[in-house]
Amino acid sequence: MPSTSTRSRHWRPDLLVLGVGGSLAFFVVLLHIAVPRVPWAPQWREPDSTVRIYFDVAREQNLPTWFNVSVLLLAAAAAGLAAALAKAAHNRAALPWVGLAIICAGLSLDDMTSLHERLHPLGVRIGGGSGLTYAAWLVPGLAFAALVAVAVALLVRRVGGRARLLLLLGLGCLLVGAFGLESVGNAVLHEQGYGRTYAYFLVAEESLEVFASLCLLAAPFAEIRFQRTGPELRLAYPPGCSRA
Repeated sequence: MPSTSTRSRHWRPDLLVLGVGGSLAFFVVLLHIAVPRVPWAPQWREPDSTVRIYFDVAREQNLPTWFNVSVLLLAAAAAGLAAALAKAAHNRAALPWVGLAIICAGLSLDDMTSLHERLHPLGVRIGGGSGLTYAAWLVPGLAFAALVAVAVALLVRRVGGRARLLLLLGLGCLLVGAFGLESVGNAVLHEQGYGRTYAYFLVAEESLEVFASLCLLAAPFAEIRFQRTGPELRLAYPPGCSRA
C-alpha cells in the first residue's frame, strides 16, 4: 500500500499536454480555415488581406507562428527540466535530454526567424530548386534532420515506453511534414502554381509539424514523476543508469 505521507500522482501529464495542446492547435487551424470564409467580411478572402495573413498557417510572423514557437520553447524547457531531474537521479538520460532541449530551441528559432529560408541559395548551388526540391533549403536541411534523428535515437534508448513512443511519433511527424509533405507540396507548386491542392498540402504539413512539437513537449512529462509529500509537491526522475 502507498504511504500516507508520500504518494505518486496517478495521472498522466503527458496526455494532458497532448489534449490541451492538440485542442489549441485545432483551434488555430480552424481559424485559418474559417477567417477567410466569414460572411460579414468578404474583404478577408483577398490573398493580401492583413487579417487573412495573420491567421494563415502558411505565412510567417503571425498567430500560427507564435503558437508553434511557444510549443517548441516549452518543449525545450521541459526537456531541460527532465535533464536536470535525470542528473539528480544519476540517470544517463540527462545528457540526451539536454540534446533534445537544444534541438527544440533551435527549431523554435528557425520557426520564428525563417532561418531555413536563408539556406535557399546554398540549396540551389548543391542541386536543389526544382521538382521535389523546389524549396531548395530542403537539400542542406537534410543535415539538420539527421542531427535531430541522432538526438532522438540516443534518447529513446534511455527512456520508458510512453516517452519513447512520443519521441518517435514526434520525430516521424516532423520528418514527414517538414520533408515529405514539403517536398511533394513544392513539386505541386512548381507544376500547378498556388491552388487548392497545394493549400491542402500546406495545412497537412503544418498540422503534422505542430503535432510533432506537441509530442516532443509531452515526452519529458511521461518520464517526470509528480510526488506529493504532505502539502509539498516534488518532481522526480526514475533512478538508474538507463532504461530498457
